[in-house]
Amino acid sequence: MFKLVDKLIGIITLVAMLGLAGSYTARYIDPNTFIFPSLLGLAYPYLLIANIILLLYWIARWKKMAFIELLVLAIGIPVFRTYYGTHKEKNVTESYDLQILSYNVRYFDRYGWSKHKNTSEKLLDYLNHFPGDIICLQEFPEKSASINPQAIIRELSSYPYHRIKKNMAIFSRSPIITCKEITFDKKYTSSCLYCDIVKSGDTVRIYNIHLESYKLGQKERKFVKDISEGVGNDLSEGVKNLTSRITEANKSRAKQARQIKTVLQHSPYPFIVCGDFNDTPLSYTYQTIEKGLQDSFIEKGRGLGNTYIGEFPSFRIDYILHSPHYQTISYFRETVTLSDHYPIQSKLKKRNRKN
Repeated sequence: MFKLVDKLIGIITLVAMLGLAGSYTARYIDPNTFIFPSLLGLAYPYLLIANIILLLYWIARWKKMAFIELLVLAIGIPVFRTYYGTHKEKNVTESYDLQILSYNVRYFDRYGWSKHKNTSEKLLDYLNHFPGDIICLQEFPEKSASINPQAIIRELSSYPYHRIKKNMAIFSRSPIITCKEITFDKKYTSSCLYCDIVKSGDTVRIYNIHLESYKLGQKERKFVKDISEGVGNDLSEGVKNLTSRITEANKSRAKQARQIKTVLQHSPYPFIVCGDFNDTPLSYTYQTIEKGLQDSFIEKGRGLGNTYIGEFPSFRIDYILHSPHYQTISYFRETVTLSDHYPIQSKLKKRNRKN
């Protein structure tokens, strides 16, 4: 009996290990060349959990398969650290040069998605109480019947300098001297606004990014909700529609990431990249932009790093990256539920600073 069970579990283990190992390659393979690794990359957390459970089974059975499983898991430790922060908290207060916040504010709840009263006012209160230097907002609202962006700007008067373009906003307590945007193909909804800010005599370039979303329609959102609740009838059609959306978005973001990286490589100043990438750390998009930079979460994050709290499964898709001119002093994800994203913030210090 045990031999039959071991054989069956062995087949499942091989499939799970191949899936997990395949997910590790998602960072390096352009989804426009081969899409499958990017889909495995999205499934990484579930593949990881499955492999850990299978490892425990083989340890209990005292079989050699446990060593193979352990090896596959060990290879992925650097990947795990992009999802789960292992930095130890310190009570020592360190000096820093700049504090920045990145937040997808979901148009200040323009259509009442939150189903709570005064969400817009609460968002403004939260932002005004942020003690830092720079705020980068994604999905900043344009003028509509229910939202007046000029009123929002007036309410954020503690940040006297600002630039707004295509639903992107950068607010600063220090002067903004120039501001430009990266122009993507018209078929995309993505945006990238970047500004040069002078603080304490030094110029830093801030890139505020919002990459292509999955553009889930009502049908796809209902399917995801039904699956999470264990209901739903037309499984094959739902999977087909959802996979199509994911595939198209993954390919689009890969192209946008390469375009952004070209601009980053020509920055004349130390820079910080933040925003909503709409993609996980185990993606070609993230790897392309992050290469040669530091991720504040990896440097100083602690615990689960998920930043998205909408209908789709929760992942870390919001980032604060920086050029090697800086080091991260602290990173914090605040579990504020005023949008479908959590805000993230970081304190940074120039590496050449003399104490």
